[in-house]
Amino acid sequence: MIPKKIIIMAGGSGGHVFPGLTIARYLIEKGWLVNWIGTKNSIESRIIPTYGIKIHYISIKGLRNTSLKNLIISPIYILRAYYAVKKIIKTWSPDIVLGMGGYVSGPGGVASWNCNIPLLLHEQNKIAGITNKWLSRISTKNMQASPGVLRNAEVVGNPVCQSIIKVPNPINRFKNRTGLLRVLVIGGSQGSSILNRILPKVSFLLKEKIIFWHQTGNYELEKTKKKYNKLRLNQNLITSFIKNIASAYEWADLIICRSGALTVSEISIVGLGAIFIPYPHKDKQQHRNAEDLELIGAAKIIDQSNLNTKLIVNILNSLDRDKLFIMAKKAHSLGVRDAIFNIFNVINKISKKT
Repeated sequence: MIPKKIIIMAGGSGGHVFPGLTIARYLIEKGWLVNWIGTKNSIESRIIPTYGIKIHYISIKGLRNTSLKNLIISPIYILRAYYAVKKIIKTWSPDIVLGMGGYVSGPGGVASWNCNIPLLLHEQNKIAGITNKWLSRISTKNMQASPGVLRNAEVVGNPVCQSIIKVPNPINRFKNRTGLLRVLVIGGSQGSSILNRILPKVSFLLKEKIIFWHQTGNYELEKTKKKYNKLRLNQNLITSFIKNIASAYEWADLIICRSGALTVSEISIVGLGAIFIPYPHKDKQQHRNAEDLELIGAAKIIDQSNLNTKLIVNILNSLDRDKLFIMAKKAHSLGVRDAIFNIFNVINKISKKT
């Protein structure tokens, strides 16, 4: 039997890459051949090859907050990327092309449509990105994590890796847990400067109450470590990137983080109370992602413009492990744990028509 082939397009941020990687790994288990399209010097270039997946690099940049110069020359990059992906499609002949959103998906989405290859889209956020909005007009099938985001889209949830789904539920995690409150700090796959600046001060003021596991991102690891060391806070674990995020979720009583779609989905699946500091996008997509958890009392949302040391300290002082256990159970009630199966069913169904 000839194996099916798929090209997955995702890059720029963990929010696009990791859901795509979860889909890729599941498809490989099912006997599919997978190629990837991304950009050099982004997270996908460091992550995807380690899983034995062939990645093709295109030169393309996002247009959000870009300079006037880049905006003027962007059509040249888009055309080059389009022809590069078209050549890959002609050479490899995939059965399906899957776009996970973000600027990487744009040229490839148009190329797959032009080559009459079924184009599938997946939107992770509660507000669709520009690329997915445009491509949804020409795509074969649209998928979305939440209702009402893309036109004529099937609700499938956000795919997360099995290690996260297998994290023990809040009842088992919190049972007999004692000691300092365990706070996981994650500013997204690339870290967050504002969290790296504020959280060491918070740790100093609450060193008798909490312990941090802090993901800083690659660029600010040493600077953030120095802040903690200067305050003689040696009990905290400071790292640039947490590869085994499931173990971190299992360890934590609470998470302080951005509210990217994948992070919110993972927190719901695991069941973990959260303090969200949404990245201040103009469309407030991260704020929207977190609203359901705040509404049921599983999370608190702080706009970045209001964030300061005193506010975080006051919130943490108002919490104890019993309250965090209640927040965790509420979060757990919203978890969508069958997204990968839903997505595979859609992909498999479309592939049988080719």
